[in-house]
Amino acid sequence: MIPLVDDPQVEFLFSNPANLSCLDTAFSDDVINEITAFSTFLLKAQHSNAHSALGFWCRKSNVLAMKSDFKSFAHSSPKGLIFHITPANVDTVYFYSLILSILCGNSNIVRISDRSGDEAYKLIDSLKRFLSQRPQSVLHALICIVSYPSSAEELTRYFSELCDMRVIWGGDDAIAKINQQSPVTNQICFPDRFSIAVLHLESEAEMEDAAIRFTRDYVPFSQQACSSIKAVLWHKTSKSLQALFWQSLKDKVQHSDEAFSQTAQYNRLYNFQRLLLIHQFSVENTYKSVAGLICEAAPFDLAILADHKGDGLILSFELDNFDFTTHAKLQTVSCYGLTTSELEKLSSQALRITPLGSALTFNYLWDGENLLMAFSN
Repeated sequence: MIPLVDDPQVEFLFSNPANLSCLDTAFSDDVINEITAFSTFLLKAQHSNAHSALGFWCRKSNVLAMKSDFKSFAHSSPKGLIFHITPANVDTVYFYSLILSILCGNSNIVRISDRSGDEAYKLIDSLKRFLSQRPQSVLHALICIVSYPSSAEELTRYFSELCDMRVIWGGDDAIAKINQQSPVTNQICFPDRFSIAVLHLESEAEMEDAAIRFTRDYVPFSQQACSSIKAVLWHKTSKSLQALFWQSLKDKVQHSDEAFSQTAQYNRLYNFQRLLLIHQFSVENTYKSVAGLICEAAPFDLAILADHKGDGLILSFELDNFDFTTHAKLQTVSCYGLTTSELEKLSSQALRITPLGSALTFNYLWDGENLLMAFSN
């Protein structure tokens, strides 16, 4: 049995490590049934778009599809005890990797950042309410959620040494600091990334469809997620259609439940000025609206986006060809209206190529890692 942590800095948000015990096999019927029941619970509750998106993702058909893929990996048993360190800027992303680890039969300790937003705590409350109705659920032995200050290095070291594997979601600096304080040999890190969209529009109908899809990839998480679109690259699209697109985006964001906060609006202006100072690119036009700050800029350089902090800032560039220099931090390219040969050229530039509107859809293949294989033996 794992010893109970006796440290006043630790807040046990759900269960405690002494209750944990991993399973003998991955994708057991008991776990599948409980995860899909939680999916139904989240979808019925409709607390927020982020919770509903998680509920839809872990629906039974998707879980069974992942089980089918898992059989081809020649893995069968769980890794053991997994320690997840979550990001502060994307409140629910940790739950996706947690569910994958649970499906693989692992027990899990999740450390929530003390800077996490309301969505993270609301999701934990949903889990508590779900499991309060299911005292015999197998999930009780697989999940422990704690919170403690990032300055409590001894606790990070303790949990890291206790576990068989560590997962860190966070910025480059935070990951480097944790690795320096508590080095481990078996871990997966999801560091800073940025993402872009490449759009080719030929009609107003395409423009309207693209604006709907773009909103899904741009607005959630205040543009803080690694797969949130930070820049648009226009390919063979007239200036008049581009202008209509920005107007339509304004209308979509205005009626969205996830508009940018007042704090985000202040941060956006500061970060834009900071980008200009660092990279000194030319600004041809700017448009300010409820949709954010849109900046038509030149020349196109992905290095600018490595310093982009989100909060509703879109850099807009013209893209004549696909022979641009890529960047190690480029994660997802959301595409619309491109030919097969153009998509093939882009596939060598980024970790992910997705249809516009699907950038934030999680997959067990993430940042070049197969999480189902990583969480199992």
